[in-house]
Amino acid sequence: MDETLTPDAVLTAGDVMTHPCVTIPARTPLRAAAALLAAHGFTGAPVVGANGELLGVVTEADLVRSRAGGALSELSEQTARVEDVMTAPALVRRASDELTEVVALMLEAGIRSVPIVEAGRPVGMVSRRDVLRLIARGEYDPSEVRHRRGLP
Repeated sequence: MDETLTPDAVLTAGDVMTHPCVTIPARTPLRAAAALLAAHGFTGAPVVGANGELLGVVTEADLVRSRAGGALSELSEQTARVEDVMTAPALVRRASDELTEVVALMLEAGIRSVPIVEAGRPVGMVSRRDVLRLIARGEYDPSEVRHRRGLP
């Protein structure tokens, strides 16, 4: 494989993002959100409002901090919702953004994943694990990645 790429042959967030995007409604109880993240092996998920608009991101760190940090009493833990502990505003990128920009954002901000949005709604997520898979496979050619993933 030729690892020399032409300037227009770049990987984008859309090439590697996990989609469809699993989102969590803002009014979701914390326990249910934790169960969802644990069941899917996600480190975070976009939090959406009633119309599907992105409000923030809830991460495993947000959920652990709310419990272990003593921020919630036993009573408030019963009634607390994702919107009470989420990180907002979320740092986001678009599907057309170069993957290198997304990776730089994750590294600079110390975050594990970035919601990919179109028209204010989450359409996918790019995580460090998604990028690690590319590295493990030795995939550098965008057409190769797109072909493997069944993308145009």
